[in-house]
Amino acid sequence: MSEDFSQKRAGNYTLVRKLGDGGFATVYLAQHTVLEKKAAVKLLLNEWVEEQDVVTRFFDEARTMESVSEHPNIVKIIDIATKEKCQDEGLPPYFIMEYLEGKSLEDIMKSTDGFTLEQIVKIMDSALSALQFCHDHGVVHRDIKPSNFMLDADGNVKLTDFGIAKAAENTSKTGEGLTLGSTDYMSPEQALGKRDLDYRSDIYSLGVTLYQLVCDRLPFIADSANAVALKHIQEKPVPPIDLNPDVPRRLNNIILKAMEKEKEHRFQSCNEMKEELDKLLDPNIEDVPEEQENSSKTGVRTTTFDLNNLHPNPDDDEYNRDEYDETTNYTGMTTRKLVNKPPVALVGFIRTLLIIAITSLFFLLLFYLYGKFTKVHLKLECNPVGAKVYVNNNLVGTAPYDIDLDPTRFLISFGQDGYATESKLLNSNAGEKLEVNVKLIKIDNEAKAKLNSLKEDFKKSFSNLTKSANSKSKKDQSNHAKYQEEVNQIYDSIEKLFESHTRELEYGLSYIEVSKDLDKLDDVLGKISKLISSEDSANLHCLMSYAYKAKGNKDKYKEELDAAYLLDPNNKNVLNAYGQYFIDLGDKDHAKQFLEMSLFLYPDQPEIKAKNEKL
Repeated sequence: MSEDFSQKRAGNYTLVRKLGDGGFATVYLAQHTVLEKKAAVKLLLNEWVEEQDVVTRFFDEARTMESVSEHPNIVKIIDIATKEKCQDEGLPPYFIMEYLEGKSLEDIMKSTDGFTLEQIVKIMDSALSALQFCHDHGVVHRDIKPSNFMLDADGNVKLTDFGIAKAAENTSKTGEGLTLGSTDYMSPEQALGKRDLDYRSDIYSLGVTLYQLVCDRLPFIADSANAVALKHIQEKPVPPIDLNPDVPRRLNNIILKAMEKEKEHRFQSCNEMKEELDKLLDPNIEDVPEEQENSSKTGVRTTTFDLNNLHPNPDDDEYNRDEYDETTNYTGMTTRKLVNKPPVALVGFIRTLLIIAITSLFFLLLFYLYGKFTKVHLKLECNPVGAKVYVNNNLVGTAPYDIDLDPTRFLISFGQDGYATESKLLNSNAGEKLEVNVKLIKIDNEAKAKLNSLKEDFKKSFSNLTKSANSKSKKDQSNHAKYQEEVNQIYDSIEKLFESHTRELEYGLSYIEVSKDLDKLDDVLGKISKLISSEDSANLHCLMSYAYKAKGNKDKYKEELDAAYLLDPNNKNVLNAYGQYFIDLGDKDHAKQFLEMSLFLYPDQPEIKAKNEKL
């Protein structure tokens, strides 16, 4: 439980009572000491005060709010305390905001039977106006959800909580922008941990909020946060009109457009979305007809040709008939007879075949072009050849393998007996060609057994070496040189095993462990650095981060982790290392996100599963 600061002074305000706690901060109701004026004071929790990255992000929130607080639908900042002022007052870092008397949109949604169309448009207009102002000032909120909109008694809306907002000038290197946000409302690109989020991510989250406002349920529900995130990435939402027949078709289409998986297909500004919403209340604009809605969904109109009624034309001018007989239809010859003409029936039959052939080729061409521009072509290669290929956990064949699929998020896995599984999570667009080429790591059970044996031998010999160095016994002292030689030989053997298995983290971690005992971490860093100069890989940067961690260099530790993630965000070792990094920080939410993604890509990790369950 956080410390109670009630009755303490924060600037010109006295803290009255706690309003609520969050993961990083707590908010108090405060009363001005002279004026009859209330305010809300947000204080950083004591456990984060020594974490400079968190403190920086806390004040980034205040500065971001201050930069956009001119807008009437955004909560205003009153004051930001300096470090010295906080120390004098015996308070953690804090800033003061206007106090909003009312309820959050989330609370109202839980307590009401529903909203009128006018209420929905009014709430969304205010939200979109506030967000457009933020976006115009280079601020992306990144955590849009019902609980971050406050409504007063008159229904006026205020946007709050810029705790993870990203301003254009904000360059704080926390690394926590990877997957921050509320999973139920995050955009597909946010769920993927992309760093370059823009205003269209906020539009998606507001689309989810509008969906919940209209349907009284979230679009995606699952057993875990990671499973919900994957639904945002992969699944289409059930159209609101299918859940609530009273939803106008125009509103249905607005929600679905705001929630498009690809940000290029969403509204390209809040103003654009607001214009469409305002049409709902315009009596001169009719709702979207069902037929128009259906055709707009497909985007393609097709014509069906009936080949059963095609016949030869009896007036074909190739034959210029001049005589007819009631029984045979035709008895004369052509007036331009230069060559023997085939029978009329045969000509008609051939013509029919030609029409069928041409029509078939036409449709084949259409299907080819349709596939070319609407499908994704995957070219999947692997060393060794013949490894099993899985797409979204379904076995499709063996490598090399080519396949055309509908655009979505693809989980590609390669598996072969005797080799470690390799997985990749790919985003795709219609008409795109994606190539994946991986090299599987051969599982060397003999080398692993040797490594484990050497580690046990090292522990014994190093213990004897330490004991003999500190012992006054002549016997121990006489054996000191022997123990030193044993330790050096075992160390050299572990080093050679690492050099022949640089792609496997287990060998590198053992090498770091024994090097730390012998104060040789600088040698390890030099060796890994040389390996990176010849082969810049995520595994080597991950290993370098562990070496810096063992050496106690926190900045370099985080820097190498970031470098590893940028090279391969799907790397099992990198995801697990990030999970441990956030565990060490005490940030369980972000630790779970990385560990759950690791388990999603590589389910067979009992140790990681147990670690995740403890969180």
